[in-house]
Amino acid sequence: MTDFSWHYLAPAVPLVTRFLLAASWHRVMVKNMPEPTNERDLHRSTLLSLAGFSFTAAAGLAVLDANLKLNLQLPIWYVLVSFVAYMTALNLQAYKASYLHDQLSSALMEGGNLSLMLALITLLIGAGFPEWFQYMAGALALGSWLIDHLIRLAIECLYFRDANNRI
Repeated sequence: MTDFSWHYLAPAVPLVTRFLLAASWHRVMVKNMPEPTNERDLHRSTLLSLAGFSFTAAAGLAVLDANLKLNLQLPIWYVLVSFVAYMTALNLQAYKASYLHDQLSSALMEGGNLSLMLALITLLIGAGFPEWFQYMAGALALGSWLIDHLIRLAIECLYFRDANNRI
């Protein structure tokens, strides 16, 4: 069994950044979202697909690890976290009404996405690929996630700044 380390907390990064965004625009966060902007159906279908993928990955890795004793605890943790994050975000869609609910749902979805990227990276590291390949794959996976995350945060900051000016 692997000792606990900061690696297990890495999927919480989007929760922290979304909390900071929500705290910065707290006056807007308590407002109800207009129904068309909720996009509940779109989010539900996306989240359900990703949750199914994460569940399959978690089950597959757990069976593989049990049979071959590969010590896949960290990748299994990441896909488990992604499954739970996607399912929690899916459940949140049922009563999402305020911008704060939307931020929590987005944080969970982004945490699930990050967890899948981290699972892939840890699997590649454990597979014994050359170090240069591990760095390139890690940079590609984490870089694409980080760029998307930062763009989403920037767009929402602009939106909330405008919404705050209208209050």
